[in-house]
Amino acid sequence: MTDVFQLKNPEIFDSLSKPKVFEKSEIIYVQGDEASYIYYLKSGKVQIYVGSASGSEKILATFSGGSLFGKSAFFDNLPRASNARALKKSEIIRINKQMMTEIIGNYPKFAVDMLEYLSKTIRVFSNQIESISFLRADKRTAMYIVDNLPAEPGNNQVFCTHDEIAGVIGASRVTVSKILREFSETGWIDTLYKAIRVNNAEALKKFILSTV
Repeated sequence: MTDVFQLKNPEIFDSLSKPKVFEKSEIIYVQGDEASYIYYLKSGKVQIYVGSASGSEKILATFSGGSLFGKSAFFDNLPRASNARALKKSEIIRINKQMMTEIIGNYPKFAVDMLEYLSKTIRVFSNQIESISFLRADKRTAMYIVDNLPAEPGNNQVFCTHDEIAGVIGASRVTVSKILREFSETGWIDTLYKAIRVNNAEALKKFILSTV
């Protein structure tokens, strides 16, 4: 996804150290781990999720190249509250606190950018909690699409699968597929292979706010 999770200046991290390669489905960290690092995803795709004792999972976010993840525990010095796994082969650079201090010292503006980045992340998760609590599945699906729509003009594709949407909004894959088919029939979107092309973002936003 290219969304609020992407850094403004990823080039700062590109040459910090040699990336570690994680293969598809490989676990990067688990709930309860000590948060010694923040992770820069140079390439690939990573999913953040929480698990229950019964074995069920709740997807919190999906990150693509140019993103930082594992931020909260890294900064608040508490154990990891979630798990992270590679959805496909990924190159990841681990950044410890000394390295982060040096980055901020060399690029003072980065500290402000990081505060903005963290604030946007909190807003996305707050919206997820609110939508799951109060909105119907079709409006939650519309909100997912709108929230993950790239900011760059002319880029109207959201890269995701039906399973990923279902995991984030708390619905079944069958339900999500039915909703996307309905959105496609209205002309708001086109469903592609592991992607959604948004034809009418304004219509989706109005639908989310509507009382019907």
